[in-house]
Amino acid sequence: MRPLSQKQVVGLGKGIGAMVFRFSGKRKKTALTNLNIIFSDSQTSSQKIKRIKDSFKLLAVSAMQSIWVTINTEERVRQLIPKEPEGLDILKKCLEKNKGVLFLTAHYGNWEVMGLYHGLLGICPLSSIVRKLDNPYLDNFTTKMRTATGNQIFYRDDSLLKIVRELKNNHSVAVMMDQNTARGSIFVNFFGLKASTPRALARLSYRLGTPVIPLFSYPTSTGTYSIKYGPELIFEKSGNKDQDILDWTQEMETFIETVIRNNPNPWMCGHRRWKTRPPEEKNAHVY
Repeated sequence: MRPLSQKQVVGLGKGIGAMVFRFSGKRKKTALTNLNIIFSDSQTSSQKIKRIKDSFKLLAVSAMQSIWVTINTEERVRQLIPKEPEGLDILKKCLEKNKGVLFLTAHYGNWEVMGLYHGLLGICPLSSIVRKLDNPYLDNFTTKMRTATGNQIFYRDDSLLKIVRELKNNHSVAVMMDQNTARGSIFVNFFGLKASTPRALARLSYRLGTPVIPLFSYPTSTGTYSIKYGPELIFEKSGNKDQDILDWTQEMETFIETVIRNNPNPWMCGHRRWKTRPPEEKNAHVY
């Protein structure tokens, strides 16, 4: 993989993605369930199946690129993200508040290379909250890859104090809020169906006054990406903390929903987003 050109990596990724689509019946079934929730009857089954295939291809390309950038990292990351991101002025303005920045993001586009690119900018250090992978060798590989440009990672079970310290040092923390969260979550609407969602971003912003900025990468037809910071999400306090955290989390999910609705193909659609059900639906099963 590593000696290949950027164009060859894209071709390889598309081929692997097509193969996964062909043989991964379980993930394909999950993805179709998800797209049925998102689009209902507004798209035909064949349209949804094509979207799933395209999504699998884009995800495989992203995975191959994440391996490809482990050598000549800066040069290759800049090949994949050739243009200056949109919204850097928004990021810099938020940092002037000296309360750090919380990035709202998702498994969309190439989030790994996007993080590496942010590290190269040198504007503010980035920490990402991730799940520890079950395979220790893969976890070690991804940790080295993710920290190659000066970023650091926190695991979901790490002390919240570590994250608070980063924000008080005016650093940035990224949280992906598009996957099912079994513990420490709240239920908000995601495409009209209750979804178990992390509350950490809203809690931190509520407690520290830290600005929340969406951060997404958008694929192009050539296998490169454009990055957009912002707009800053503005929240108001009502005096009811629990209700505010619920409402703020809902606003964040609504933003992610809008990104996916506008172009669902770059979203990792094979994840069981609606697996955990609220107490009143304890006997219900989406998948």
